[in-house]
Amino acid sequence: MNLNKLEVKEDKMQKAEVSINFQRLDDFQLISYFSKAEHIESAFRELIRRFQMPLYNHVRSMVVCHNAADEIIQNVFVKIWDGLNSFRSENLRADLYRISSNETIGHLRKKFPQIDFDEAQPEFADFLNTDEFLSNSSNELKFQKAMCYLTYKQKLVFTLNYFDGLSFEEIADLTQTTESSIVATYQHAVKKLEIYIKVLG
Repeated sequence: MNLNKLEVKEDKMQKAEVSINFQRLDDFQLISYFSKAEHIESAFRELIRRFQMPLYNHVRSMVVCHNAADEIIQNVFVKIWDGLNSFRSENLRADLYRISSNETIGHLRKKFPQIDFDEAQPEFADFLNTDEFLSNSSNELKFQKAMCYLTYKQKLVFTLNYFDGLSFEEIADLTQTTESSIVATYQHAVKKLEIYIKVLG
């Protein structure tokens, strides 16, 4: 994935005077360095290293198109950097997925103003046919096409739980809804996927 903008920003960063192995810190410990001027840049580098690909994969599953996902992730990390000094969270991972999901919604609303988030978007499957990273006969392609027949919420909930490993409780907090609603949405998504994978197979 091309992260030239982030690389340019990192080139301007100065190394912290005190050597700290940020890779050994847990998320809560990492957050504590966001408010320390001498370490904030190194902590941000570690945040990018730790979450860049997981967040990209999450966004990619929502927008399908690689270029769109790449653009969104650029904006996500710029937004995180701009607010890093005041960043506080008991669950860093869930908050990063919240930011990424909101940025994704903003992108889709801007690019597709007619989009109905309560309806499936099967036309997004057309993007997959020209995706250089997927084989036209691969099971992954069939699965990704089936995902396009989910509503945005179903796709979001399924992706966050199945691919990203967030609990139903975390997803409920992220989406500001009840856990029982999230479980029901996930179950409906699974049933739809099973149906459409058979149809596409």
